[in-house]
Amino acid sequence: MLSSDFTIEMILDNVNDAVCVVNNNCITKFWNMGAEKLYGVKREQIVGKCITDFFPTALLPKVLKEGRPYENVYNSPRKDSHNIITARPLYDKDELIGAISCDRDISELIRLTAILDKTQLDLKALEEEINVLNRNRFSFDQIIGDDINFREIINLCKKVSKSKINVLIMGESGTGKEVFARAIHIESERKGHFIPINCSAIPDDLMESELFGYEGGAFTGALRKGKGGKFELANEGTLFLDEIGDMPMSMQPKILRVLEDGMVTRVGGSKSIKVDVRIVAATNKDLKKMMYEGSFRKDLYYRLNSILVKLPPLRERRDDIPDLVNRFLEQFCMTYRSNIPEIPTEVMKMLRSYDWEGNIRELKNIIERIVILVKNNKAKKIDMTYLPRSIIDNGAGKTENRVKTLDINKIIENAEKKAILEAMEISKGNKAKASKLLNIPRSTLYFKLGKYNLE
Repeated sequence: MLSSDFTIEMILDNVNDAVCVVNNNCITKFWNMGAEKLYGVKREQIVGKCITDFFPTALLPKVLKEGRPYENVYNSPRKDSHNIITARPLYDKDELIGAISCDRDISELIRLTAILDKTQLDLKALEEEINVLNRNRFSFDQIIGDDINFREIINLCKKVSKSKINVLIMGESGTGKEVFARAIHIESERKGHFIPINCSAIPDDLMESELFGYEGGAFTGALRKGKGGKFELANEGTLFLDEIGDMPMSMQPKILRVLEDGMVTRVGGSKSIKVDVRIVAATNKDLKKMMYEGSFRKDLYYRLNSILVKLPPLRERRDDIPDLVNRFLEQFCMTYRSNIPEIPTEVMKMLRSYDWEGNIRELKNIIERIVILVKNNKAKKIDMTYLPRSIIDNGAGKTENRVKTLDINKIIENAEKKAILEAMEISKGNKAKASKLLNIPRSTLYFKLGKYNLE
């Protein structure tokens, strides 16, 4: 039994839910603190008054009229208020004397649900927007190259894109093999995703689980629910097997099986899973030579080699270098919020004459480096001092550069530029510190910065 020190009002005031009691005329007789907090209506304001004066759509009048309870029903007694309410009639013997309700606020839950619904719609819209951006960014139209042979390669890839035929892309590192693979996927209009995997970057003992997935408990450290592999992720899409020449011999027959019957089996599992995957493979190795040496399976080679695409190195299409340089300048100037600098003829000639062993990737990295240096030095144009020594000292421009450096005035000028740039970089643009490092008056530094357009 409750102590006499406790009252019903005290107990109900410590209940989180809103509790309301009305008589059979809908006059409010009790209104707890939970109701005050939920609805912002004080007890003294509502007690003794009709409940519908405050809440026109209240459930209690309906309970009184019908004489039956309502369990856990949704109720919105006023705008932007959402509750789950339980309401029951109160009887004294057989006489209806009133009703009681208990309201639980779910307004925050409704708000979060609305946000979640909107987020899901936004995600769908965002996913479609990303697909459009990817189509614009990775399509064949975005691949730069006017070289006749290079255009023929692009046209070949376009023609085979919409088929399910496997494609093998060969070329030196940095020639754009993944760019072509993505463009083939975009052009194919396949519903699934483009899933890349670098065969040389995955340890041999993890290769099978990465490609085929695994069941829960298949090995130490495996997720309890298991995990799908790259083939499952690429279902109805494209799986890009980069550096296929580094695929372990033990994995090659398993890849061949998927290519033949379209079935994968997770590590530790027994059930085969049907997948619809288009394979695009790439390598910078001579797979044919590896095949004759016994380090690459003959049947897998011919299965992958349905369409062979050989990408030329950048040194074999030097006429495309200016367009690539300008494209990368635009991209990185946007990234680093820098104005596009002027490229003098002699600088572009030096870039065209370089052999680019790293191909397009190397060119892209060099242009990014140049943009950062130009921005830091607030220069308006690119000169030889911004080029790496490897470019200046190598290629067809080497001899020409030596002749130029016989001019003593040019030698002094270039030396001054280089020293000023280094001092400004070390001092992080602080001209007072830079002039001390150079051991010249600050006024002289200002003069030379203007003279060499290094502001």
